[in-house]
Amino acid sequence: MNLSKQLASMQQTLSQLTEEFQQLQVYIANLEAENEWLRQQAAPAVQNNPHENDGQHALQKLYDDGIHVCPAYFGKTHDGGCLLCMEVLSNVSN
Repeated sequence: MNLSKQLASMQQTLSQLTEEFQQLQVYIANLEAENEWLRQQAAPAVQNNPHENDGQHALQKLYDDGIHVCPAYFGKTHDGGCLLCMEVLSNVSN
């Protein structure tokens, strides 16, 4: 392989790495925004709940707001009943 072909190959590799890096930056920004939203949702539920079952109420509020509380999908949105989440909530209340 001559020098110009090697250089072209390296440029292509660099271009691909740059594109992947940009995609990762967008992904990280989305995760950071989601984490901030989750913090904003969870904090009031915990702070405004003087009951001894603060954790249960916070989890229930998150679930009611459409956020999974089960380990498999924690923090992701849901659009209906999740049996895993319901199991977690029933175990926390016992």
